[in-house]
Amino acid sequence: MARLFIPGLSKGVRGLLIATAAVFVLQILPGVGDWLFDWGALIPHATFRHGQAWRLVTYMFLHGGPLHLFFNLLALWMFSVEIEEIWGTRKFLIFYLVAGVGSGLLSVFMRPYIPIVGASGAVLAVMTVYAFYFPQRQVLMFFIFPVPVWLAVGIIGFISIAMARTNAGGIAHLVHLGGILVALVYVKVIPALERQIDFRRRLRAERLMRRSAEVRTGKERYYDDLVDPILKKISQEGMASLSDEERRILAQASKGSRASRGRGKIIPFDFPG
Repeated sequence: MARLFIPGLSKGVRGLLIATAAVFVLQILPGVGDWLFDWGALIPHATFRHGQAWRLVTYMFLHGGPLHLFFNLLALWMFSVEIEEIWGTRKFLIFYLVAGVGSGLLSVFMRPYIPIVGASGAVLAVMTVYAFYFPQRQVLMFFIFPVPVWLAVGIIGFISIAMARTNAGGIAHLVHLGGILVALVYVKVIPALERQIDFRRRLRAERLMRRSAEVRTGKERYYDDLVDPILKKISQEGMASLSDEERRILAQASKGSRASRGRGKIIPFDFPG
């Protein structure tokens, strides 16, 4: 029988909950709230045409009302704790911020003067990652229907696609879709690229090792075919018996490094006139 999973609280999630709630408290202060909204909301025109890039981060911590805040913090608590335990606090927080920024980038395709606030894009990214780790965990869709979390993400994604480029009900559906896409890239595309890069790196290393082995084999043949017979002739007949060509071969061999002289052989450096 499926059960609803209730997580505890972890360091990174606690910090995000406190920071987001604290910003909302500032939002309800007279004067301060208006200023925060004016300079922190994600407004596509201001963000992309006027270079106000900080809005891609600040909008995640602003919310349109108590219910908006409550649902985002509830989802953040439900889906983030175990991801942070798996990844560690640092990686989780980086992903959360990257997901928020990445989902916010899709606002460029929305109407330019509509302000966007809320952590929904980042939270949906975390929920999508959660669905990869725990696909059969049950969640209450619309707080009524218990469904596997993978199906819940799929339903939200379908709704986001269907409602893209609209702001129906004050919801930035395209930003929601952006959070899901960021998570898919993070858990599917990036690991595949890393595996491909690692494969190419190992293939390159193997090629270099083979080439090095071929060079060593060539040096061994050089000593076996040319140098060894000359050394044997020296031991039997003396240095005086060598021809000019044999002396040249020995002189060339003596210039190599100790490692290149093959099997510890000693090559004479000087020859009597």
